Amino acid sequence: MRSLPLLLLSLSLFAEEKPAGVIIHETGAHEPLAQGLAFFHGSWKFAEGAMLGEQVPTEKHTATIKILTAFDQIKAEWKMKFLDPKENFLFVSWPADSGAHAMDFTFLPDSGKFELIRPAYKDLKREVLAKGELKDLTKDWHDVVCVHDGAKFTLTIDGVTISASDDAFNRPMGPFYLNGGGFNGARYLVKDLKVTALPGSPQTRAFLPVKPAAAAKK
Repeated sequence: MRSLPLLLLSLSLFAEEKPAGVIIHETGAHEPLAQGLAFFHGSWKFAEGAMLGEQVPTEKHTATIKILTAFDQIKAEWKMKFLDPKENFLFVSWPADSGAHAMDFTFLPDSGKFELIRPAYKDLKREVLAKGELKDLTKDWHDVVCVHDGAKFTLTIDGVTISASDDAFNRPMGPFYLNGGGFNGARYLVKDLKVTALPGSPQTRAFLPVKPAAAAKK
């Protein structure tokens, strides 16, 4: 008969296993940071039951979480809260074959307005493909779900959905980034971040390497 310590260890390991198709799951409740994520810009810590990022003036960049898997037939969902007025948020996905943006969306929490964007690509100019606007601006935490499926990109914030299709989206993708701030010292929180492979796509994915220069300050 299995001893009690071994039984408890087995149950613990079983409980930590991710469901099928879930590539990354970070609640934000405590360290360590989940495998497949990296604090890329800004000063980050675990606080208030979430990951709290602050924009660092010397970096001249918003506080960023990098997701180390390709945004390719993926659903990414998370909750975020903004602590200072006039903040903004930018989601960026990079293509696998270049250093330009592949798919973006912007969100202004003060106004509730958000846009789905196709960045400039080959001979195409940057274009806003879809717009949305929240009517309820009283929520502290915003629920976000974005899905890439071939040429289609769908974004839902607090139950309001916009979607667009573009041939430029239907190509191999690289990593994606959550960027929040907009001014020195701007802070925002992220929790319950989950990345899931779409049905019919590879359910397990290799994580991309983190370059040493991308290591974030804590």
